[in-house]
Amino acid sequence: MRTADQVSIGVVIRTKDRPIFVPRALKTVIAQTHLNWQIVLVNDGGDAALLERAIATQRARPQMQGKLTLLNLSPGVGRSAAFNEGVKALSTELVACLDDDDSWSPEFMAALAAFYIETSTTVDDLGGVAAQVTALQEEICDSATGQEIRVTGEEALPPAFQRGEFFLNPLAYACYRQDIYPVQWVLRRDAVLAAGGFPEQFDVMEDRAFMNRFLARYRLAILDRKLAFHHRRAQRAEDQGRDVLLNTLDNPSYDWRLFADLARPGIDLAQSAEAAAVVRSISADLLSELNYETSAIWQKVDGDITALSARLERDKSELMRNMSALRQDLRKLTARLGQGSVTQPGDMRVAPDTSALPDIAAPAMAGAEIPLARRAYDLWRMVPAQGIAQYLQPGQRFAGQLGFSTKGAQTGLLVHACPLHSRLDVQIPLTEDWAALELSLAGMAPAGSALRVHLTLSSSEGYLFETALMTKTPDAENSFAAGAFEIHSCSGHMCHVIREIDAALLRAAISPKLSIILPRQARNFRFICHDLIVERV
Repeated sequence: MRTADQVSIGVVIRTKDRPIFVPRALKTVIAQTHLNWQIVLVNDGGDAALLERAIATQRARPQMQGKLTLLNLSPGVGRSAAFNEGVKALSTELVACLDDDDSWSPEFMAALAAFYIETSTTVDDLGGVAAQVTALQEEICDSATGQEIRVTGEEALPPAFQRGEFFLNPLAYACYRQDIYPVQWVLRRDAVLAAGGFPEQFDVMEDRAFMNRFLARYRLAILDRKLAFHHRRAQRAEDQGRDVLLNTLDNPSYDWRLFADLARPGIDLAQSAEAAAVVRSISADLLSELNYETSAIWQKVDGDITALSARLERDKSELMRNMSALRQDLRKLTARLGQGSVTQPGDMRVAPDTSALPDIAAPAMAGAEIPLARRAYDLWRMVPAQGIAQYLQPGQRFAGQLGFSTKGAQTGLLVHACPLHSRLDVQIPLTEDWAALELSLAGMAPAGSALRVHLTLSSSEGYLFETALMTKTPDAENSFAAGAFEIHSCSGHMCHVIREIDAALLRAAISPKLSIILPRQARNFRFICHDLIVERV
C-alpha cells in the first residue's frame, strides 16, 4: 500500500500586482511537513519585475530548488484561466488552489495526503479531500520598511462552513447551505481536468461554479481538523472602487450576485419528457418527506421548550425558597453575634462589626448591567458549566482569552474556576519580580472603538496591583512592551476596578493584552476574581 509521502501535490497560486501577499503564500508551502510538492505561481498580467523582487528571498531557499515554476501571462487571462493554466503546467497526482493571500497549517498537506489514501480505499468515486478552515481578519499597515500585514483576530464563519458531514453534500452546497473555500481542498488533478477546470467566463465565484460541476461526478471528503486559514480584509464604508488588496467579494465593482446565480447547477428538463417526469416525482416525494420531518421537529422543539420552561419555573421557585431560608439564617446569626460583647480599653461595650458579612440576596458584580451585545468578553461565558481545575502553564490560554506570565519557571501554579460560585482562583507559590494575568484584547474592539474592562476581585488581607496595556514589539518575535500603567487597590473583601482603554492606544497596538500585574515577591499568593467583563464603548 502506498504511503502518504508518495502522494505528489501541486499548488497553483494565482496573483496580480499583490506582491505583499505572495511571500507569505510561498512560506506556507515551504513550511509543510509533507515534502512531495510542486508550485506553479501564475502571474496573471501583473508587473513581472515587481513580483520577481517580492519572491527573490523565498525563491532562493534550498527547499524551493526545482520546485517552483513561474508563469508570467501577458496579457492577463483572468482568474479562472490563470488557475487552469497552472493545473496544466503540473504533473502531480493532486492539485491545490492556494490564493495568494491565504495560508495553511504546516500539517495541511501531510494530513490530507494520509486522509486521501485512507478514504480512497473504500470510496471509488473520491475526487479529493479537504480540511476545516479558520477565518482570520487582517489589515494592511504602513511601517518604517513599507507595508506589512497585521492579523487582528479570528472571524466567525457562517454556519454553512461548520457542518459536520463526512462528504461535502452536492445539494446543500448548491443551495449555499454548506460551503467551502478553495484553500481547504486538495483534488485529483485528472478529476479537475475532467470537470473542465474553473469556468473561464467567470471572474468571480468561479470556484463555486467549478465545484458544482465537480460534485456531479466525484465525492469530496472533509477531514474534521482546522488546517486551512482564509484571510479577510473587509471593505470599508468609504471604499467605492476596486481595491486590489481587498477580498474579491468585498470589491464593490464585482457583480458577484449575477455569478453566484450562474454558478448554480441547472437541469434542462426540456430535453427529455421522461427525465422531467422522474425529476418532478422525486421532487414531490422529497418535499413531502421534508414537510413531515419539519413538522415533527417543530412539535418536538415545542414540547421540549414547554417542558424546559416548566422546569425553569420550578427551579426558580426552589432557588427563591432556599435564598429566603438562607437570609433568615443570616439574620439569626447576625442577631446572635450582636448579643455578644467585646471588652475594649475604657470598658467600652461595642457590638461586633458585621459589615463584612456578604449580601447574599444581591451580590455586586462588575458590569452586571452591560447589555450582552456590548460584551466583547465575559469570563463566565467562557468557563464551562463544570468549571476549570488544572495546572497553570505560563503562556497557555484558559477561559478563552486569559493567560499567565511569569519570569521564572515554577511548580505549584494552579487555577480553579467555579461558575456556580462566580469565583476564579489562581494560586502562585512566588510571584518573584513579575507575575501577571493577561487578557488578550485582539479583535475585541472594532476600528475606532475603545474598551472598558470591569473587574471584581476579593482578598482576605488586601493588596495593591497594577494594570497595563501590553503590545507586541515589532522587531522581536515574542517580546512585549508595557505601557499605560495604572495602580489599583484590592483593600479586602470585594472591590471593583474599571479600566478604560482608549481607541488611540488600541489602534496603535500590535496583539494587545491587558496585563493584571500582581504584587512582586509575594509568597503563596492567591488571586481571587469574581467577574471580568470587557465592554465595547
